[in-house]
Amino acid sequence: MSDVPAVGAAGPAAGGPAPRRGGRLRTVAALVWPTLRATRISPLLAAGVVGVAIVSPPAVTGSVLPPDEHITLLRLVMACVGLGVTFVLDDPAKPTAETLPVPAWLGALLRAVPAAVVGGACWAAALLVTRSGPETASLPYADLTREAATVAAVAFLTSAVGWRRSPRGIGSPLAAPMLLLGMTVVALLPASVAFLVDVGDGWDAAHDRWMYLLAGALLATAGVLTVRRYPRRG
Repeated sequence: MSDVPAVGAAGPAAGGPAPRRGGRLRTVAALVWPTLRATRISPLLAAGVVGVAIVSPPAVTGSVLPPDEHITLLRLVMACVGLGVTFVLDDPAKPTAETLPVPAWLGALLRAVPAAVVGGACWAAALLVTRSGPETASLPYADLTREAATVAAVAFLTSAVGWRRSPRGIGSPLAAPMLLLGMTVVALLPASVAFLVDVGDGWDAAHDRWMYLLAGALLATAGVLTVRRYPRRG
């Protein structure tokens, strides 16, 4: 009898696709640790330390600041952490990894995990330092965390754009200026469409805009990482 497995009308023999799926899972598992080791976390960690240092003086000195000034300090922390995120996708090995048997978005997702952990820890530390004073207990921390998540998502988007456009895989020289430019534009928006508002009547409307920006940044990032790039002819 022949050793070739029979192929039925419904497709390959039983067990055919399973080995392929198992092979892909083994490939992904083999790439997890090297990808995590190659992720540039040190700039993000340094930026987080700077951010915590920014909110520390009032807590250390016992100074009492108005709530809006505490919010301004926390927004500076967001900017620091965002700049750190722009380094996460830097990958000098990109030219040698163009033919890996996994999609580009998977490697980016693996790099996003430690970035989210470190960035979230830095943000949580900044909130703990800020909340150490009795006058800061009523700050809108949930809305500020939404702002921080949006800044981080936009930073990751700029990092993805820089990574895709850089032949050498070093996207931060493009991503960091893009993020700073975007933050400058946001800071100069008129009051009717402002994002950086003080606590008051326009707070809820501004944070609806923050939510829309967060959703748009996530969708745009998915598009940037999943779109295929074809070599130019000629």
